[in-house]
Amino acid sequence: MQAAPALKRLVDSILFIEQPITRAHALDGDISALSKVKPVIIDESDDDLGVLPRARDLGYAGVSSKCCKGLYKSILNAARCAKWNDDAGTPRYFMTGEDLTTQAGLAVQQDLALVNLIGITHVERNGHHYVNGMADLPESEQAALLAAHGGLYERSHGAVRLKIRGGRLDIASLAAPGFASGATPDWDTLKPMA
Repeated sequence: MQAAPALKRLVDSILFIEQPITRAHALDGDISALSKVKPVIIDESDDDLGVLPRARDLGYAGVSSKCCKGLYKSILNAARCAKWNDDAGTPRYFMTGEDLTTQAGLAVQQDLALVNLIGITHVERNGHHYVNGMADLPESEQAALLAAHGGLYERSHGAVRLKIRGGRLDIASLAAPGFASGATPDWDTLKPMA
């Protein structure tokens, strides 16, 4: 890509590379040479508390934060990155934020609160592209979440969904007791998984 003049703008816009090696082999070898070209983060292989230190030793420069990986792991990894950067005197290590397909409602609210806590200001939010907002939730639950978080959600296309304006989300309402909840799920309508 670097050798193709037509791709210069694309190459220049790449901030980091997300784990380019399959989960089973991402920690098998040193990737320092690639990480010198563009920083590389460990992602899918981050399945226990020891992965980031091992990945760092192999040349990875960071890790993603996802609530599904564990709230405390994200906080611990943010502290590790801060400590390593302080020790090195340079901001080499970092965290990214991704939501996979975290659904609008309590899950996305808590994920946003987590990344805000650890200082991540840009998060890949893609779950809303795969589902029709909160259409699968009871109307009473949608209304309660919209009332509690009017800056974060809006009603459109028949459901309450994330309100994205200029690529941004208004998360001010998440700073409240109950770890970003503001409204609880309609427990009576939950169904057991098959």
